[in-house]
Amino acid sequence: MADPDWSHHCGDLWRAHVLAATGRDICDIVGPSPRRARDWVAMMRRLGVRDMAGVIAAVHGLAIDTRRARRGDIVQIGWAIGVCRGELAEFYGGVMVPAKRTERAWQLQTLLHILPFRSNNSLPALH
Repeated sequence: MADPDWSHHCGDLWRAHVLAATGRDICDIVGPSPRRARDWVAMMRRLGVRDMAGVIAAVHGLAIDTRRARRGDIVQIGWAIGVCRGELAEFYGGVMVPAKRTERAWQLQTLLHILPFRSNNSLPALH
């Protein structure tokens, strides 16, 4: 059973934004969107990463300087994923914060073309 607190989260905002902007589904790369803490841990283990930045990098490649983030790019503060909206960054629930407060950023159009998700844990580890 899914945890009610995980029914909707910032990963859903990220997925919807990337799909609308590029036509690509991030779940083809990272697997199903986690709905429980243990699903999140399993996804990170599958990808060979240790944190949220590693998951985002699995989709968008290396982070860029946050000052280079443009409208539509993916941004992060702590464990929250957001979307750069110019001078502001949008996070889950419509929360807007100054973009200069973001800690990491990734170019939206940089989508890695790696093997699609397979449930048998056969994805290569990303380093």
